[in-house]
Amino acid sequence: MTRAQLSGLLALAITLATTASATPLIELEHNQAKQLVSTGKILSLDVTLAKTQFFCFGKLIDAHLYQEEGKWRYDLQIKTQRGQIIDLSLDASTGQPNPYLSLPSECRALEK
Repeated sequence: MTRAQLSGLLALAITLATTASATPLIELEHNQAKQLVSTGKILSLDVTLAKTQFFCFGKLIDAHLYQEEGKWRYDLQIKTQRGQIIDLSLDASTGQPNPYLSLPSECRALEK
């Protein structure tokens, strides 16, 4: 496992958060996330980040994996090429943003 992979997975801290509607969000431990990846239920954080570069290029600052209403979600904090800090919520099984929500205006694909 590379240092970047380990850093990303270790960012999956152990906490329990709630949303404004009081729906519990369950954040997983490192070993639980690894098991979900190995069984194909979610994409690894590395694969998700690679997909993210096509619509919002930047450097990962923080990552969390949650289950909400039976669906897995990565919440990422990314520093864009232009230095803005943005928050993204992605479907952990596809690596794609919610199709019903707009991406932050600061998001840009990898500029070559």
